[in-house]
Amino acid sequence: MLVFRRYREVLAPAGAAAALTASVFGRLALGMTGLAVLLLVRKATGSYADAGFVSAAYAVSFAMAAPYRARMADRQGPTRVLRSTGLAQPLAFGLLAVLAEAGAPTVAMAAAAVLIGFSVPPLGAVMRALWGSLVAPEQLATAYSLESVVIELCFVLGPVLVGALALIHPMAGVLASGVVAGVGALGLAANPRVREVVPHEERSTDLLGPLVSPVVRACLLNVLWIGTVFGTIEVGVLAFVDEQHHSRSVAGVVLAVWSIGSVLGGLVYGGLHLASPASRQLPLLVAVNGLAAVLPVLAPNVVVLGLLLLAAGTTFAPFSACNALLISGSAPPGTVTEAFAWNGSMIFAGVAMGTAVAGVLVDAHGAQGAFLATVVTGVLTVGSSLLCVRALTERADVPGRTA
Repeated sequence: MLVFRRYREVLAPAGAAAALTASVFGRLALGMTGLAVLLLVRKATGSYADAGFVSAAYAVSFAMAAPYRARMADRQGPTRVLRSTGLAQPLAFGLLAVLAEAGAPTVAMAAAAVLIGFSVPPLGAVMRALWGSLVAPEQLATAYSLESVVIELCFVLGPVLVGALALIHPMAGVLASGVVAGVGALGLAANPRVREVVPHEERSTDLLGPLVSPVVRACLLNVLWIGTVFGTIEVGVLAFVDEQHHSRSVAGVVLAVWSIGSVLGGLVYGGLHLASPASRQLPLLVAVNGLAAVLPVLAPNVVVLGLLLLAAGTTFAPFSACNALLISGSAPPGTVTEAFAWNGSMIFAGVAMGTAVAGVLVDAHGAQGAFLATVVTGVLTVGSSLLCVRALTERADVPGRTA
């Protein structure tokens, strides 16, 4: 089939398949860490509040440190940063496991979680920047679609793996997360195509790095609102399942269906042969994501909610791929890795905002409160696409899906 031929073509260059495999294996830890930390700290302290505090310490430190790690990769080359974080990450996870087993104070475990967040290898940012040297410009959209698809699979498989390991001991999930991240980082660092990457000769020295670009800022604003949609929907699904008197495991199934929708959307988008440039596609894709955010509020039961989220999910991976295409083409020289790290940080920030707001609304108004917040966030997402359309359309020269 034509769709799969395009994916075979982007994996054909020497080192491409091996680099993607190593980066995806390491990023599986991102889908494991949150739940693994929650389960371990909950067992150690008996408190969900303490577990949430430690997990939040990890998420905040990860979001704050990601651009710095990526900037170091731009300045020094990715190999050194991948090696150092690949070695530090398992040690940080091991420290948390030891502290939890020893019954250490929650603040001590939170400090270990901060170390975990600071030492997360910049696998996604490095891999997305690497695609620019692996494939032709007209193949980048397919490469980024493939990235979006495999990351969705990581976030589906990660929690499942942690749940299975928890049957042995909650510590097993934490230790496995560290090993997976470390092996992935060291494997990517050893890839010949990664070792060939050197700092750009005309690298920008501006303190703002890629943020000086109005197109990059526009893309990051879009990601922030879409991340907020994620946070509100996740909380809303949990509350909706509770209100419908289903097991919490049903919520996991519904969220997995949502991710499957994204996988399907990404596969189709990556295989299309669109003629319009990415700068014209992105405002439409952002607006479609915003409109899709309205769908959950229409659900009368869990089955319909799953179907609506399946449909809504198909809009995300195409947006993510197109957004990545514009970021890679608009970031100043030598700042592409950092730009992609900011992209990940903004998603985390959006999810944190959405989760916090939706949690308050669920306590006051139930699941519909969270879903109504999703509607508001969807409107903001549509507005974001309108506000950013000038910055995006001015860059019609960014490589797009040309016929």
